[in-house]
Amino acid sequence: SSLLLGLNSFQLASPGPAAASKLGAAADSAWEALGGGPADLTFPESWLGVWDVTSTLVSVDLPMGEDVVPNMASVQRAKQQDLQKPLRYQVAFMRNGSGKVVYDRRFNTAALLAAYYGSNMDFAGRINWNPQDPNALSLTMPGGLAATTRVLRRSEQDVSADRFETSEFMQQVFETDDPARPRVKASQCFTKYKFRDEAAAERVGGPVIVATQVVSDYLTPFDGEQNYLAAANKPITTYTYKMAFTRHHDAAH
Repeated sequence: SSLLLGLNSFQLASPGPAAASKLGAAADSAWEALGGGPADLTFPESWLGVWDVTSTLVSVDLPMGEDVVPNMASVQRAKQQDLQKPLRYQVAFMRNGSGKVVYDRRFNTAALLAAYYGSNMDFAGRINWNPQDPNALSLTMPGGLAATTRVLRRSEQDVSADRFETSEFMQQVFETDDPARPRVKASQCFTKYKFRDEAAAERVGGPVIVATQVVSDYLTPFDGEQNYLAAANKPITTYTYKMAFTRHHDAAH
């Protein structure tokens, strides 16, 4: 799956925090000046609220071959169980303390987990996330598995009046039985969005928003220094998703 901090991925290589927003606009500006990019991804005003999303994994690629992939079982599972199979879930956009429209990352993470594992569990109660400090999200799964995702840098760019692109590079740390050897994952989530007016979409049918999302996984020093250096900051796996958003009219969010 792809971005939970964003949409389709709970993925996550440098230990430093991306501490934007906690101290307000001054801290946001300082973080941007240091190269972290915007304090959070922002979206059109018309996106505020809850959306029904259909996401389909359309390709899984191994640019450097299988030998450098630390967890081929996960790749094989994605190919066998997820490839070309639409997944339906909900995504929410909220207003943050600065009045901007941003991802509701707690809602989105919980909704995606419920889509995968069933809705008979309170996933939202297992997620720790603060919209005023949006770069860190922690999750405790049933059985005690704990994971923390931290966005290290991000960017967004308007391409035209109805198209824009976003990117987030993040680190995910999974606790293991050995506290000295956590499992660390580094990923980039790059998304191209195209959207239209809701009334226009309703007249002709079809989604209001469509997106192509590419989640790329990278090696970290925890994967072994030789492999890490050989990869040279190139992705070892890429997952490409096609997504369609329609307004969830019954939601009170």
